[in-house]
Amino acid sequence: MYNINFLNPFIIIFLSGTILTFLLNHFLEFLNFKTRKKLLDRPDRLPPELNGYPASECFDPEKLKNIVNYKSALYFSWIPYSIVALTLSLSLVLTGFYPWVFDLSIKISGLPTGFWQTYLCFFLFYFFASLPEGIVSIPFSIYDEFKIEKKFGFSNMTIKLWITDFIKSNLISLIVSGILILPVTAILMFFPKTWWIFVTIILFCFTLTAQIIYPLIIAPLFNKFTPLKEGELKDSIIKLLEEKGFKSAGIFVMDASKRSGHSNAYFGGIGKSKRIVLYDTLIKQLSTEELTAVLAHEIGHYKKKHILKRFLLMIPVEFLVLFVLNILANIPSLYEGFGFYQINTIRIQSVQFIGLFLSIILYGSVQEIFSPLFNILSRKDEYEADNFAAELTGNPDYLANALIKLNSENLSDLIPAKLYAFWNYSHPTLTERIINLKKIKSK
Repeated sequence: MYNINFLNPFIIIFLSGTILTFLLNHFLEFLNFKTRKKLLDRPDRLPPELNGYPASECFDPEKLKNIVNYKSALYFSWIPYSIVALTLSLSLVLTGFYPWVFDLSIKISGLPTGFWQTYLCFFLFYFFASLPEGIVSIPFSIYDEFKIEKKFGFSNMTIKLWITDFIKSNLISLIVSGILILPVTAILMFFPKTWWIFVTIILFCFTLTAQIIYPLIIAPLFNKFTPLKEGELKDSIIKLLEEKGFKSAGIFVMDASKRSGHSNAYFGGIGKSKRIVLYDTLIKQLSTEELTAVLAHEIGHYKKKHILKRFLLMIPVEFLVLFVLNILANIPSLYEGFGFYQINTIRIQSVQFIGLFLSIILYGSVQEIFSPLFNILSRKDEYEADNFAAELTGNPDYLANALIKLNSENLSDLIPAKLYAFWNYSHPTLTERIINLKKIKSK
């Protein structure tokens, strides 16, 4: 009933893109694995760029061994997951799973008569279509969390907390998806020819709203946020904020350690919801000067308008992508290739929704080729934020020391393969950032 035409050009693109992406990722991961293993052959020979910093303390032979073993464990866990994920992705398309799910959604919702039935059909289709990948990822997530992360001293997760997080995150995802599909349904019903223009606007508004409500509503569902206590650290941060006229809704400490020993800091929200969040693990790992330098880096992103620029950049990108998806959604062979032969018998908004879904699948199979471009832009922003932090704190060494400690504490790759870093890294490597900070110091 759901025959897949393997000679269909869209199926060929999907198969080629999916398999080539799989092979590319495995090549890059293997290349990085081999590069990482070389660290064990020279445990006493750190990159010369780290000379003059506390690298000898942070990267002793035992630490280097832990980095290699930790990252290798994650790599060997990723291999079977990637194979299962590839098999599932191909199977869902080649067995006609998606047209079967759409037929099931129609039977349950009673499409096509009214708005709410159409909405229910779209929501059910999205839910059922997303379910297999979500289920398959569960055992791998459990293994990584309770086997690898615990073995290397990161995970403090309990079974009860993991289950609670799993339920919460999936309920939130379900609610958010339901909310987003609602206006998309209306747009497809009332503007079937120009839906892509209005969906771009919806995505812009949705992203903006998410930035506001995440720190106020969603994040507190998972973690406890307490105001930073009075003391040297808070005084240093407030002084830093006042110097640059940076206003926030407060400085908060997040109880990240109840789940993991990994450390981080971030600025969340926009407008009145904007706040500074420090992981409690980070406070334990860095000195006041180093922590202040990390926050100065984050302030640099705001002052250099990196977040705004990325936000504005995504508007034309989403507009262009949706425009192309709209073109694809109007090509009958797209539906035929994926087994939707009954497409002419249903209403146009349903056709457009399926076309949008299939186009996203098609785009997902080739989007890997765009990763280096976005990562290049991201790394440029990171350099600018580093420069800003070095200038603001008056001593590039503070940030350099912080970066070295964070790399060590989180068991991040010390010397990743150059091609791997170019393709996958949104931040410059540790040595690249240290070289940049040394140049600033020498001026």
